Amino acid sequence: MKVQSYVAMAVAAVSLLMSGCRQKDALKVVIFPGDYPDPTILRDGNDYYMTHSNFTYYPGLLIWHSTDLLTWEPIARAVQDQDYSIYAPDLCKVDGKYYIYYPTSSGENFVVTADRMEGPWSEPVKLMVSGIDPGHAIDADGNRYLYTNDGHVAPLSADGLSITGPNKKVYDPWQYPEEWETEGMWLESPKILKRGDYYYLVSAEGGTAGPPTSHMCVVARSKSVTGPWENSPYNPLVHTYSADEQWWSKGHGTLIDDPQGNWYIVYHAYRNGFHTLGRSTIIESVEWTKDGWPVLVQKKGAKWKRGGLQKNYDYLRHYENPIMWAKWEPGFDGGTLMTTTAIDASYQISAHFKIGEGGRAGLYLFYNEDANIGAQESKGPDFYVRILNDRNNVSVWISPDGADWTVYYQNATVQSYHHNYYKGFFALRPAYLLDGNATLASFDYKPL
Repeated sequence: MKVQSYVAMAVAAVSLLMSGCRQKDALKVVIFPGDYPDPTILRDGNDYYMTHSNFTYYPGLLIWHSTDLLTWEPIARAVQDQDYSIYAPDLCKVDGKYYIYYPTSSGENFVVTADRMEGPWSEPVKLMVSGIDPGHAIDADGNRYLYTNDGHVAPLSADGLSITGPNKKVYDPWQYPEEWETEGMWLESPKILKRGDYYYLVSAEGGTAGPPTSHMCVVARSKSVTGPWENSPYNPLVHTYSADEQWWSKGHGTLIDDPQGNWYIVYHAYRNGFHTLGRSTIIESVEWTKDGWPVLVQKKGAKWKRGGLQKNYDYLRHYENPIMWAKWEPGFDGGTLMTTTAIDASYQISAHFKIGEGGRAGLYLFYNEDANIGAQESKGPDFYVRILNDRNNVSVWISPDGADWTVYYQNATVQSYHHNYYKGFFALRPAYLLDGNATLASFDYKPL
């Protein structure tokens, strides 16, 4: 697979954004369908950067770049190889240096730094603070802080690489109605920004998966970066109110502006009926009330068309680019499993493998070791596999020559291959297995 640089331009999508900037119209678009959870976004002048949770897929923290908020280019992976799962990160820039703070499955928090988003990125530095979903904050005097879940905050050193004081609880969550069906309070995802005289804290509540109405984004503000915090009378900012909606478990949001002064919130959600795809990244227009609170733009004609999906996601389908692939760190069936992200409800993947003596290869749709479907072979010299995923109904074919095909599976359901059944917050991903003397000759992904 040849490394290339891809700058995708979706003309219709860009026109939509620019029209929204001029007219203050609502923008509500899925920009990363598929497994792109826990988005953190940074505007640096006219450039936007984003990264997501990567869990046990490595290299981790795939960084994306955009100039229009709608089409994106992958430019770097910030963490190369670790023995833990990376959860919701936070991306920021201080004094010309970029930082990504992130929590892990080990219960610890780390930070990596770079002078350029393209890297090189530093080795991870462990921060002596527990908790998840770190959120960086800086006050008017340049003092730095790190928020974590459950409303805690700890002071950071001037270089942002160490904790310099105790971790204190400074924020109590907004109390949503008792009758709402959620997974629990689960106050997480603190994201802090300064606007006017106030610091605004956007948090997640309600859990991440579970029932469709589980998740949400809530807002609080304070004139001090460490509180006391006043909850918004317009909470929640983002929430799924019914299982009839197109997107479930909406939450984990970050407020972001553009150079023209328009405001948006970027958050994640599950597509109704397709937990298997993971959590997609969505952007939605925000406006500010006269009393200084962010609310979603509510105007006639602002409802999503086609579920908010763009017509063109070619910027996410460059699977020939190695940066789009990451290794399942635990390994699978004694081999190396490389995974990528499916973004469509229906798609077909196919692969051609070269297998030498002692080699083994296979193609899968993979959630984890207990939830996967595909085929592998140890006989060569050639092995072909084709997998069709038609709205969570999967068929698999194999061939020794790419001409004569044999049905391996027919209409097997993978509807349950997701977090609510198997935990882990993963997604059902295209993946190929290599072991010993075997190579991938070609891979193809085709949306249907």
